[in-house]
Amino acid sequence: MPPARADIAVIGGGPAGAAAALTLRRHAPRLAVRLIEASDYSMPRPGEVLPAVARSLLEQLGVMTSFEAQGFVAGRALASAWANDELDERHSIFSAQGPGWHLDRARFDRMLTDAAMAAGVALSTGSAVRSAMPEREGWCLTLADRSEVVVRAVIWAAGRSWRLARPFSARVRVHGDLVAHSRFIEGVAGDNRTVIEARPEGWWYSADLPGDRRIVACMTDPDLGEALALRSDQGWRRALDATRHMRALVPVDARIGEALVRSAGTTTVEPAIGRRWIAAGDTLFAADPLSSRGIVHALRSGIIAAYAAADLLDDDIDKGREDEIRRRYAMISTHGFQGYAQALAGHYAEAARWPEAPFWRSRAPVDIARRMGGTS
Repeated sequence: MPPARADIAVIGGGPAGAAAALTLRRHAPRLAVRLIEASDYSMPRPGEVLPAVARSLLEQLGVMTSFEAQGFVAGRALASAWANDELDERHSIFSAQGPGWHLDRARFDRMLTDAAMAAGVALSTGSAVRSAMPEREGWCLTLADRSEVVVRAVIWAAGRSWRLARPFSARVRVHGDLVAHSRFIEGVAGDNRTVIEARPEGWWYSADLPGDRRIVACMTDPDLGEALALRSDQGWRRALDATRHMRALVPVDARIGEALVRSAGTTTVEPAIGRRWIAAGDTLFAADPLSSRGIVHALRSGIIAAYAAADLLDDDIDKGREDEIRRRYAMISTHGFQGYAQALAGHYAEAARWPEAPFWRSRAPVDIARRMGGTS
């Protein structure tokens, strides 16, 4: 079978990849775009709260009407027991930006890719990119089903998967380990709140989801998660019962789903942009969930990556202009990471109730600054 061909392949059908594909069709409709997603969107996806600041990005992508039609739940408040043991509740009515939303992430991602297809993007699902080989002025991508796609450029937005780092001559740098041990709770009427509770072993997070569902997750270090047996039903429930506020959100007779264990630490890729490829979203810079930057960062970086990719494929581009595009994209990425590192250190410093606990000792400001002294 002859390979499929396109000007740009976007690897990854999450928010970053879909935003990149949509932007390319709106900004550079002359370019043929293929969006390649490893899944079929049937499995649960982490990332449940979308801040109100995302509204302008959704409007820029032309999907705000479709988004509103999904009927996602508006967030009423953020309640956190962080600096002390009492819940501090901040209502969205007092926010200048208004309420955010509680998402069904798989449905949200599918909405974005549906919009991309409607705009003329070719979508491939259920087959991950297994390898990438240089092809003249572009790349030949081989998928899991052994089909091939030949393209002039790649936007690499595969989430927390860096399988292609070697062919792209990129280096993956882990700045901090963190693991999310999550469970979906079924049949629980919510109150439209996001709840965060600091604990000696890490911190817990919960958010309502559409359809009387809730996610509850413990964020901790890999070794602490193993010591607490958080992968097991009994260990997770035992750790939950030791909390003060989080346990009240999960009735004893609640239907608790299977464990969903995902890496959630800070990771970057270097360089941010290479030979006819550009990293975006979590692939470029995977953030600690405490920063609340995940989906907004993905949408924004996907949009910026699309503009850079379109400029790189300008028929009249010279080497000087190409170098300037790479320099500017790298500069934007570096600036974003530096701001994130400073803010994250401040967030963790506010919860200094257990300075000798291993989790918190490794997140003292000086330690975060040491581990994140490099940039993406």
